[in-house]
Amino acid sequence: GEVVALLADGRSDFATLQQALAEGAPLRLHYQVFDLLYLDGWDLTGSPLEARKALLRELLEELPPASPIRYSDHVEGRGPGFLRQACRFALEGVVSKRRDRPYRPGRSRDWLKTKCLNRQELVIVGFTEPAGSRTGLGALLLGVHDEAGRLRYAGKVGTGFTAAALWDLRRRLEPLERPGPAVVDPPRVSRSRGPHWVEPELVAEVEHTGWTRGGALRHPTFRGLREDKDPAAVVREEAVRIGWEDEAVGEGKAKVEGEATGGGSGTRRSAGSSGPIRFEGVRITSPDRVLYPEAGLTKRELAEYYRKVADWILPHLRGRPLSMVRCPDGREGECFYQKDVDRHFPDALGRVEVGEAEGGVETYAVAEDLPALVALVQMGVLELHVWGSRRDRLERPDRLVFDLDPGPGVPWVRVIEAAFVVRATLGELGLASFLKTTGGKGLHVVVPLYRTAGWDEAKAFSRAVVERVAGREPRRYTTNPSKAKRAGKIYLDYLRNSRGATAIAPYSTRARAGAPVATPLRWDELSPALRSDRYTVRSLPRRLAALSEDPWATLATTRQRITAAMRQQLEG
Repeated sequence: GEVVALLADGRSDFATLQQALAEGAPLRLHYQVFDLLYLDGWDLTGSPLEARKALLRELLEELPPASPIRYSDHVEGRGPGFLRQACRFALEGVVSKRRDRPYRPGRSRDWLKTKCLNRQELVIVGFTEPAGSRTGLGALLLGVHDEAGRLRYAGKVGTGFTAAALWDLRRRLEPLERPGPAVVDPPRVSRSRGPHWVEPELVAEVEHTGWTRGGALRHPTFRGLREDKDPAAVVREEAVRIGWEDEAVGEGKAKVEGEATGGGSGTRRSAGSSGPIRFEGVRITSPDRVLYPEAGLTKRELAEYYRKVADWILPHLRGRPLSMVRCPDGREGECFYQKDVDRHFPDALGRVEVGEAEGGVETYAVAEDLPALVALVQMGVLELHVWGSRRDRLERPDRLVFDLDPGPGVPWVRVIEAAFVVRATLGELGLASFLKTTGGKGLHVVVPLYRTAGWDEAKAFSRAVVERVAGREPRRYTTNPSKAKRAGKIYLDYLRNSRGATAIAPYSTRARAGAPVATPLRWDELSPALRSDRYTVRSLPRRLAALSEDPWATLATTRQRITAAMRQQLEG
């Protein structure tokens, strides 16, 4: 079997398991048992798999429902459909096993792993120094053994790390430094920016989208260290197309088991881009272009996501000037921020003219319906940021947004505490507030308002609120926007309540690995297990389908305003 850490939606996650083991986090682990080799002194390895599993099921039926030991069930046949379902639910893949075979250690055609997303173990052969605001290290240099057993350079990985992981890797790699590379074909690098070469003793697990002709990984993302892997046994794994009619996995001859490890967010990729399609009346070119390489998520899938969540997102977009993060070639290509509309923007998008301080006028886009959302997907828009006011009364905001942005070294549990502190402070003033994840690192606390106050009043009021919070615990919070002042603190950003400032829209995607989504929550849902990037394009529709009520059901009917009494209370 295999020990796994389960996310709240039931998926296993390798990175979460590593975190639990490394930090002693109070996460509940489970042992997924999928085979039985010995029982009461009897060697069962010569028995067929289905006989071993029948005994295993009988043995585990006596365990209480709350037991951390769980029987790993299976389906017989129907392999292609089971794989599609596994990928749809963002699992790593499936394992197919011959039902009539005895147990044999090692890999063979008796069992096959079919993945939704490419994963590869690689030997860490070096690391680079961090640049900019990065800490710990910049990237890991990787290697893999060829057929002759030589360790060859396989590229570098610089994404997928938490701040804690970067420092932990640095701590573990520095004692392993060596004067030269362990790979036989090291890359050419400038001496001034030369890497730190290390002994090939640690193994990383990496997600990727394929291999280059030169033998390097495409779009790699770090997923964790593999303490259980011998570096000398790491070789390049090739994807093999398996015919489901093949004898080894044919109908009626295989059992297919859900993969016990890795809740990867991948799906199978199209081999190439198809021609233009019509989607909700909007022309989408290159619908199979991959926008999120680590998840294999395409333009077509992003359009389908917005169709699924249209009824949820559109109430938060209608009438609001829109700013966009556009990534026409996907999130790992060139991305840029755009707010003004030019003549090339599609007709499906609405327009609103906004007066500027200099006396000029800028034209913003407005998304009023589903075709507008699809048009934004066609443009490569991966983030939707909206004003806190609507077109009919632009100078009167109807929402305040308090952005809780953790600085380096701040654990997630502190961000949760900050959200409840801000909520309590607002509650002292008589204001109800609502919660959403940002899809990034922090949280937003949102306050609906009658449209009576202007922007200057809204900004001054929200500043007074966060200054009260920070004044009570200055070692935990700061209202200073300088990044140099944020280390170990949470920045309480009130500047989103300025005229022209924006906040990520509820249910908008983010241009981040895994296609996370900014998600409204009930306050009682917030917990250490639910991080800000928890919900994604693939998992959020399942959440919404399971909800009995909108977490923000009362936001639109909440009647409250900034009063003189509130301002006096903050000044006192």
